[in-house]
Amino acid sequence: MIRKSNQCGWFATPPDPARAGNLADVVERLRRLKVWAGSPSYETIKDRVNTAWAAAGRPADELVCKSTVAYCFRPGRQRLDTDLVVAVVEALHPDTGYVSQWRQVLRVIGGEIEAVSQVRVQGDLPQDPPAFAGRDRELDRIRDAARTGGTVVIEGMAGVGKTQLAVHAGHVLHQRQPFEQVLFVNLRGFDTDPAQPPADPAAVLDGFLRLLGMPGQRIPHGLAARAAAYRARLAGSRALVVLDNAATIEQIRPLLPAAPGCLVLVTSRRTLGELRPAVHLAMDAFAPDEALAFLLEAVPEVAAGTDPGAAARIARRCGHLPLALSLITGHVRGTPGWTLTDHADRLDERHRDRRLDTGVELALHQSYQHLPAAQRRLLRLLALHPGHDFDAYAAAALADTDVATAQTLVSSLRGDYLLEQTAPGRYTFHDLVRAYATTRAGDEERPSDRRAALTRLFDYYLATAAAAVRILYPALAGWRPAIAAPVTRVPPMTDRRAALAWLNAERATLVAVAGRSATASEFVRTPPSPPDSAPRLPAEK
Repeated sequence: MIRKSNQCGWFATPPDPARAGNLADVVERLRRLKVWAGSPSYETIKDRVNTAWAAAGRPADELVCKSTVAYCFRPGRQRLDTDLVVAVVEALHPDTGYVSQWRQVLRVIGGEIEAVSQVRVQGDLPQDPPAFAGRDRELDRIRDAARTGGTVVIEGMAGVGKTQLAVHAGHVLHQRQPFEQVLFVNLRGFDTDPAQPPADPAAVLDGFLRLLGMPGQRIPHGLAARAAAYRARLAGSRALVVLDNAATIEQIRPLLPAAPGCLVLVTSRRTLGELRPAVHLAMDAFAPDEALAFLLEAVPEVAAGTDPGAAARIARRCGHLPLALSLITGHVRGTPGWTLTDHADRLDERHRDRRLDTGVELALHQSYQHLPAAQRRLLRLLALHPGHDFDAYAAAALADTDVATAQTLVSSLRGDYLLEQTAPGRYTFHDLVRAYATTRAGDEERPSDRRAALTRLFDYYLATAAAAVRILYPALAGWRPAIAAPVTRVPPMTDRRAALAWLNAERATLVAVAGRSATASEFVRTPPSPPDSAPRLPAEK
């Protein structure tokens, strides 16, 4: 049915409330809805509202009069009675889904709706990063996936450049062969603001469907129905969908189109290996030469004629992390008169003080605060480890837990790209993540708890090293002092090969532990005296 208005033209469908951005827009759409409904009198609307309210059990003294109903339609309103406006909408168009849309919009305008349902989608890509360098291998794999369509998951730690890669790849592909449709959304998987939780996929689909031309009143209400409508709209088209900053697989699945010509780029700080079929790209920090190229391209005028080693020092102090490099280039541009050597010296000072740039710290904090409590605690305690890398046994000693639990927690931290695996069963920190975790340990772990964790760790290394030496040099067993068993398990060592393998793997760590314990009085212990009958080593000749 087509409704006619002398002032507003022809209305084939009721007005879409979701396009209202403020109270004035709400009133204007309410007036258009009245016209679409045949311009019933305020008296008629009042009677319909009161009939519905009385049937719902409202007392007579809460029923409305005609002037109150008319006031809802008056422009220039500063506030609205949400319940009454919803009742008026239902009186004009008693469609459950349509009324629900109005209720949601009124809550948004009134600031009452949960933030999870507020999400901004875009019909185009963000601006291409101005200084993009490296990532040739990853770009090639994305180009390969684009030939037939499919899903590419870009995973990595905070600040490694996942979003920049997805956006740059999208621009490169779009320039080569334009997509018929581009959709972009930040899924807010990791945000420090509690008012910005991960986006609800149903709300994302609502926005996508509107960008794809579906009228608001025709958008289904259930998640499965919206996903089906979304896939139907994209069927047969060549589209690019960028799902940035994803939290979980469950958040992503409804947003994946089924059309073979569609390319989906997903970025996440978590390992989403169970998302299949998909191409998974695990991104690391830049290689040293890539970091140097990025820095010199971003600030070529400053780099010219400067100390040739300064740029490399800056890249190294930034941990070759794209985010840190981007922040330092901004600082370079904002400090005229400084040379790259000045900036390198400044970063050396910050490194000695274990201080991070605010932007890097914020990015890492976004990952940290989303971890379960047990993972946060282990990350803090692992930062106390004096060596370069460690295994699950060392993690268990620090956390005072069993090895299986420690391995699970360490694997989860690696899955969240807060730890790196250096070899099977061995893990380490990126330098900037270690600095951040060290700060968190100092702020959140009591000094007594830090000392207790290190004591357990040092006892573990002492006992395990002693066990290895006993296997390698059984003839010396009688003269060595007894070593108390640690409170946590030690790795099984039944032969010389296992003992040598452990000592070789932990050689640098044992030196670091010895140095740390020798310089910290709280870890210095008086060893037990050897028995009187213990043999002595022969004197050197």
